[in-house]
Amino acid sequence: MSLEEKLLRLQEIQQMLEQKKVAISQSIPLLEEAFKLKQEIELELKKMENKLIELSQAEIESQDE
Repeated sequence: MSLEEKLLRLQEIQQMLEQKKVAISQSIPLLEEAFKLKQEIELELKKMENKLIELSQAEIESQDE
């Protein structure tokens, strides 16, 4: 599942819970899924951030030469 798909699914879960479209018994598995998606999204975003930092540092270093 791509980052975009994960974000969309997380948004879908949020809307379902906010609009009370699910029974209480269904909300626990949805919350568990949402928590897992949140962790995966944060990990992917951290990886992207680290890559951008690496690229920025490489650019700065190449300009210093």
